[in-house]
Amino acid sequence: MCYDDTVRSLLLVLAALAAGCSRPAPPTLTPERVSVTRIDMTGIALDIAMSATNPNSVDLTAGGISSHVVVDRRHDVGSVTLPQTVTLPAGQTTKLDVPVTLKWSDVGVLAQLAATRGAVPYAVDGTLEMGGSLLHVGVPFHLDGVITHEQIVGAMMNSLPLPLPR
Repeated sequence: MCYDDTVRSLLLVLAALAAGCSRPAPPTLTPERVSVTRIDMTGIALDIAMSATNPNSVDLTAGGISSHVVVDRRHDVGSVTLPQTVTLPAGQTTKLDVPVTLKWSDVGVLAQLAATRGAVPYAVDGTLEMGGSLLHVGVPFHLDGVITHEQIVGAMMNSLPLPLPR
């Protein structure tokens, strides 16, 4: 084997090794829906559904789901981080169901919302931490929803004290 053939073979091996050690592609997150599962004087509970796609040939870990909720475009309900950990299988899409519960920082917000006549919009902004030893990235998500007037009135009615027995 001549010197040129040896160099050529070495370059091909190095190129193959470099291609095999490339960084994984970032996963994608697709928010699907958010719904109110409970609203009362103590707070609000939401169910967030999304899909996480891992385009890589290796499994990735997802965890640390952070969510921030704003009601009626001006009432900051707060933020919560769930330490839930999920494995995202290589080359697959995984459905994620994330329950989020927040306490009202100001119960007066519920009374203000009850004074409205229609549905009240809310927004959820968050981040899902994904990755492993080779790649770690926070993937943002955003979802919008509405709280119906009936849900708000029901929360207010359920919070009223019952009449005392005579």
